[in-house]
Amino acid sequence: MFSDPQQLYTLLMTAAVFGLVLSLWLLAVVFWVLARKRRTTVVEQRLKLAQPDQTDSSGGRVLRLWHEGRQATTVVPGLSGGGGLSAWLKRLRSSTGWESPLSNLLLGLTATACLAGAAAYLLTSSMIASAGAPVAVVIAFYILVTQRIAKRKSIFERQLVDALDLAARSLRVGHPLVGSFRMISEEIPAPVGELFAEVCQQQQLGMGLDQALRDVARRNPSEDLKLFATSVVIQLSSGGNLADMMERLANVIRERNRLARRVQVLTTQTQFSKRILLALPFFIFVLLNVLNPEYMVPLYATFIGQCVLAASAVSLLLGWMMMNWIAKLTP
Repeated sequence: MFSDPQQLYTLLMTAAVFGLVLSLWLLAVVFWVLARKRRTTVVEQRLKLAQPDQTDSSGGRVLRLWHEGRQATTVVPGLSGGGGLSAWLKRLRSSTGWESPLSNLLLGLTATACLAGAAAYLLTSSMIASAGAPVAVVIAFYILVTQRIAKRKSIFERQLVDALDLAARSLRVGHPLVGSFRMISEEIPAPVGELFAEVCQQQQLGMGLDQALRDVARRNPSEDLKLFATSVVIQLSSGGNLADMMERLANVIRERNRLARRVQVLTTQTQFSKRILLALPFFIFVLLNVLNPEYMVPLYATFIGQCVLAASAVSLLLGWMMMNWIAKLTP
């Protein structure tokens, strides 16, 4: 394979340069993460947010309120990050809204990746292409899952505001809280309707309403739902006007959604630049294959060319991940 020493030297130099660039990129990312974490810790300490004694064993934050000389304690549900890989995959499937069992989804993804790898090897007779095809299938599946979760989250936020308005009107005409939840489950479609139907079902089976709300909020990644569950639990513990609380909460969530849409508009330019930078290498690659196929033959016929293609794919993937990380808005 390496009859020419110059060819071996070129391959080693290419691999060394690629490894050096990748190491420098990873080192810069590590330093950036550490600096950001240090700034976040300083801000939390100045705002007195870092209070380890204010959390419970489930990861939620304990709130203690005083009402008429008595202490009311509740737990703000936190993100359920425990349980390992299986629990994380189940939460991911639940966030997408797919009804198929997790085993069927994983089996289908594995079969598709294997078929893609076999097809790539039959078409190109290259081990690099056959190894890259399953990776491309997994990346495409991940992009599909993230897009579906984002779309479902947007629908959930809009429906939650409508559900709170409906619950407030129902409470004002004299319906009980469980009755208003049941009305939401009948009038609002999925995903919000199914969530409130689950709360009503758990309450009918004997579970306390506050515990049912905590469990549902803990399994759902929506911060608005956690805020709603915490507010209802506090009102049930200390007393208050539930209708007014739901109206105010609906206004708060509506304003948060309006602000999020405004921020999304302001970051549209960054997202557009990201798509252009990612699409440009593919466009040039296809254009060169159409205009001058002989010029691109060494990329397919030689081992060094195949390594260059693999390194380019990895670089594009790392660039896509980094740009998504930079453009991601975190509370």
